[in-house]
Amino acid sequence: MATCSGYTALSCVAGRCGTGDTATVGDAVAAELRAVVRGSEQGVLVSTGCLLGGAVCAERPVAPVVVVQPCDDERRPTSHALVVGPLRTTADVAALGAWLRAGDLDPGLLPAHLLSGRLLAAARRAAARRGVSG
Repeated sequence: MATCSGYTALSCVAGRCGTGDTATVGDAVAAELRAVVRGSEQGVLVSTGCLLGGAVCAERPVAPVVVVQPCDDERRPTSHALVVGPLRTTADVAALGAWLRAGDLDPGLLPAHLLSGRLLAAARRAAARRGVSG
């Protein structure tokens, strides 16, 4: 992976990501991301609506998903954005926080179950059906 000095973390605050739902770790993810970004020099946190599209999210369990875009000092992407999640446990939240704090945003350093290749593929299929490239 290309060297990155920063990242933008997109945190979904839509209902399917569990924000405000005590049965999920949604609020813990938001708190961890705020703490990690505050402690970083080049991290940016963006709260957003659904990241994957309503059709994709309607088919999955309620759980947080975060998209991380590694970037350089000038905020230019250094590699593909990564879909992380769904995050289901406090251990998942801790793993995401530790990965961001370490600064080497190699997806291979995340637990395999947090790499959402299936979610990303489903989102791309949904976008293709809508005529959006991605």
